[in-house]
Amino acid sequence: MTPPGARAIRAAVPATSSQESVRPEDIERGRLLACVAYLPGLCFVGLWGMPENPFVAFHARQGFLLLCAEVVALAAVWIFDVSIGRIPILGLLVGALLRFALGIGFLAVTVYGVIKASGGEMTRIPALGDFIERVPF
Repeated sequence: MTPPGARAIRAAVPATSSQESVRPEDIERGRLLACVAYLPGLCFVGLWGMPENPFVAFHARQGFLLLCAEVVALAAVWIFDVSIGRIPILGLLVGALLRFALGIGFLAVTVYGVIKASGGEMTRIPALGDFIERVPF
């Protein structure tokens, strides 16, 4: 709910992300750009290439959310490095484990998104896909 007097931004993504709302021709034409949308920083390529394709727009929005999560994680790791990470041995070990876990996690989510997009599926990424309606493009 938005407070009275506030403007709400609505994205053109259905709440259920139903594949029935997307034509099979759009899925076939947009598979490559939908896959590229999950690569870090390339989420806008699909929107520039096929702005009217709802399949590409769905995956571009999820790719954008993944990019935002990666930037937030990078900032958190940087804050850790300049604070607790300066502890001689413990900071180095915990920092290395944190970077490894985040890297593997984001790689797994990226591969998951690419596999789903290449298969022609419109599956939301767990935890991130719930915010897809809030993406302003």
